[in-house]
Amino acid sequence: MNFLVVGDGPEEMAWAQMLADHPEHRLWAAFPGFKAFPDLAGSLDLDDALATAGVEAVIVGGALEQRAEALRRVAAAGLPALCLHPPGLNADPYYQVALSRQETGAIIIPDLPARLHPGMRVLQETLGRAELGGFRGIRYESPVGPTEGDLVEQVFPRVVDVVRSLVGEIEAVTATGDPPGEHPTDTLLVVVRGPASQRGEVRLWNGPPEPARISLVGEQGTLTLEFDPAFFGPALLARKSHAGGETVSELDPWDPKAAMLQVLSEAVAGRVFHPDLIDGTRTMELSEAVARSLRRGKTIDLHYEEISEAGTFKTVMASTGCLLLLMALVALPVALVGPAFGLGWTLYLAYAIPPILIVFMLLQMLRFAVKKQ
Repeated sequence: MNFLVVGDGPEEMAWAQMLADHPEHRLWAAFPGFKAFPDLAGSLDLDDALATAGVEAVIVGGALEQRAEALRRVAAAGLPALCLHPPGLNADPYYQVALSRQETGAIIIPDLPARLHPGMRVLQETLGRAELGGFRGIRYESPVGPTEGDLVEQVFPRVVDVVRSLVGEIEAVTATGDPPGEHPTDTLLVVVRGPASQRGEVRLWNGPPEPARISLVGEQGTLTLEFDPAFFGPALLARKSHAGGETVSELDPWDPKAAMLQVLSEAVAGRVFHPDLIDGTRTMELSEAVARSLRRGKTIDLHYEEISEAGTFKTVMASTGCLLLLMALVALPVALVGPAFGLGWTLYLAYAIPPILIVFMLLQMLRFAVKKQ
């Protein structure tokens, strides 16, 4: 496929270099462009870049404040895209493209490669076969560099997908941080609860570089995957028994970008793929829940709703109904009190309430016109 790369940061540059050297895919265009590729077709306007002849897919990056708008335009153009994660400071960018992609056919994949690591497959198989006995929990521990961004809004959404892929859909989060507040800068500890009260932990801290660890804890032992957070070099898989004894095996180096390109190819071919847009949306919703937990100092329960036309219609009609109710509560007293002040026309406000409510009820019937998923 011919790729357009949006953005000119270090991560976008890494993608451009990878595509330039790839035997099957091609670096076709860039917005706004790279000094390292002076002959590459560049543009100072994103719409012009998307209209470049031959562009078949997009790597959506750029500054975090502008990434959401770039993602929206790419989805509107109907092009398959890999979006650097997170897409913004909240889940709104994914919400905005969730429905437009149904109309344009655009495929949006969040760049969350960690769940695809070969070591993760071993952890999933071990968990499925209960080789470590009864499940006790999952721990994710990783240092964070000073340039990686806010622990809650930027780092946590990238790492929690790994825990979610093992635990399942997360139902509650409890977060603590140092210093206290919504934006801890030193440490962040998030305890999550999944189906059947399965427990997981995510611990992030600012510190010198060292390997990240994902540990699967059971009644009879622990299985730990140790890897570089940027996936440079080989990874280690350590199995430790509570009865004594430990075995360590080394996994070959792994390319996360090649894995994500494979996911994109599967999506374009119409096959089932992960991570998908729902996976990316859930990580952002969890990030927002962590911020609320830090602000309130309590456990936050999560209740998910499918992103669909029907759901959007119900939300709009519920908001409209509440607004009409408030207007009626205000209009009726005004209509009764107005004549006492010589404002006889206010009586007509009361006569307007029933027709408005009838129109609202008729609009409710439109839900039967919303197409099924």
